[in-house]
Amino acid sequence: MVFKVFAYLCLNYIGKTGGKMAGLVEDNQQKYRNYKEQMGRLKKAMSSEFYLEAIFIAYAVLEDRTEAVLRYEGNEIVSKHDGEFISINRKLNKISKLAENKKSLIKRYISQELCLDTEAWVYERNSVIHALLKRKTTTEELIEYAEKGCTLCKTWSNKSTSYRRMVEKLKKEKDE
Repeated sequence: MVFKVFAYLCLNYIGKTGGKMAGLVEDNQQKYRNYKEQMGRLKKAMSSEFYLEAIFIAYAVLEDRTEAVLRYEGNEIVSKHDGEFISINRKLNKISKLAENKKSLIKRYISQELCLDTEAWVYERNSVIHALLKRKTTTEELIEYAEKGCTLCKTWSNKSTSYRRMVEKLKKEKDE
């Protein structure tokens, strides 16, 4: 029965959206407002000791920031199928490879160490979230994961903003 309901929901979703994610924010102002709201929720989740919520929001922010870093210079990962989900690990791997190039602009802003730290956090997060009821997870562990996620969010937000500004500045200079 559960499978039938799930299959129905999936087919209904695909039929309505053509397989694409519904309700995506496309306007930059709306995206900024949404981002600001999620960062506020992250801060509130931490102060209210809702560590699982904080971990979920941190992961979503990291997904967004890694995608943005790739998009700034046209380094997006091309999906094989329209609307295909691109994992954060694929994004991090591509950013890390781009950062290997000593002449790359991205190297000035995003280090391979940051990518590795983020991958490690994502691995830890996945091991906690996907086996939440199968393993003993202490509140202290959740606090640690949530705090690390918040720190990574702030770092990626700052680095991606600095990187975007430099890309825009260089494009402007090139156009002049």
